[in-house]
Amino acid sequence: MYNLTTRSFTLVLISGLLLLAACGESRRMAVQDLASHEYLSSFTLHSLAGTRDGDRLHAQAIFSDSSSILTVELHFAIGSPTTLESGVWRWSRSGQLLNGTVASRSVTFLGGQDGPPSLGGTFDLLGSDGVARYRVNIPVTQLKTRWKG
Repeated sequence: MYNLTTRSFTLVLISGLLLLAACGESRRMAVQDLASHEYLSSFTLHSLAGTRDGDRLHAQAIFSDSSSILTVELHFAIGSPTTLESGVWRWSRSGQLLNGTVASRSVTFLGGQDGPPSLGGTFDLLGSDGVARYRVNIPVTQLKTRWKG
């Protein structure tokens, strides 16, 4: 009886811990290399600035590690749903300048009528051949700093 009770308690405890771990927010890397699969975990979202102008939103995200800066400029049409109209990226890395266009995988836009809007989403950075080279993840962030791109 004692062993059965102890085992049951242990199984319930382990199941509860696994459930809590599964419900936790997964942390996606800010920048992912889709082409050569380089591990880019040291890159973080350094800043996100933007300005809403009527049904348009212009935003700039800057990602950085200790050695290079990736700049992503995004232009959105605000609606239901909010869509990426255009975007470009530039990355000064290892002595060379990489650049291309941006495609959205997901966009989250919140408010901005009475205060600063919030923006987030997942975006693919395309090379000159139109193939996704990198993916950036922007957590939903309030645009406190204005940027007119």
